[in-house]
Amino acid sequence: MLKNLVYCIILFVTGVSCSETLQRNYDRRHGNYSGDRYSRAERDRINRREDAASRNAYRRDYERVTSDDLSIRAGSGGDTGSNAQLLLQYEDMDKVGEVIIYELDVLERRWNVLLNEYKTADQTQKETISTELDQISADQLTLYRAYTRIYREGKTNWPIVKREVENTLRTVRKVADK
Repeated sequence: MLKNLVYCIILFVTGVSCSETLQRNYDRRHGNYSGDRYSRAERDRINRREDAASRNAYRRDYERVTSDDLSIRAGSGGDTGSNAQLLLQYEDMDKVGEVIIYELDVLERRWNVLLNEYKTADQTQKETISTELDQISADQLTLYRAYTRIYREGKTNWPIVKREVENTLRTVRKVADK
C-alpha cells in the first residue's frame, strides 16, 4: 500500500499520468494526433520512423518472395518439389488458356468477315452465312466455358480438365481425334 502511494506521488510530482502515457502511445500507433499534445516536429519524426519501418518490412518480404520463387524454379530446397509442380501446372494452365484466347480471336475475325459478307449477299447466301454465324456464336460460348473451366476446376483436377479442354478445342477446330 505504501509502495503504491509513493508511486502515485512520484507520478504526480513529475506530472505524468498513466492514462496520458497510454493515450499518447495509442495515438502514435493509430495516427490520431488530437490537440496540441505533439509538436509538428515530433509528429513528422514519428511518421518518418513508421514509414521507414514499413518500407523496410515490405522490401524484406519482397526479397524473400523473389528468392523463394527462384529457389522453386531451380528446384532447390526441401518442400519445393510440390511448389515447383504446382508452378508448372499453372504455367500449363496459362498456355492452354492462351490457346483458347487465340481461338476466340480467330472466331471473332471470322465473325467480322462473315458479317461484312452478309451485308452484300443475296437471300440464299444470307441463309448460309446466318447458319455459319450461329455456329461461330455457339463455338465462342463453348470456348468461353472451357476457358473458365480451366481456372475454376483445373486447380484441383488438371489432367482431366486439360484433356476435356483439348477435346473441346479439337471440336471447335473441327479436327478429328488421332
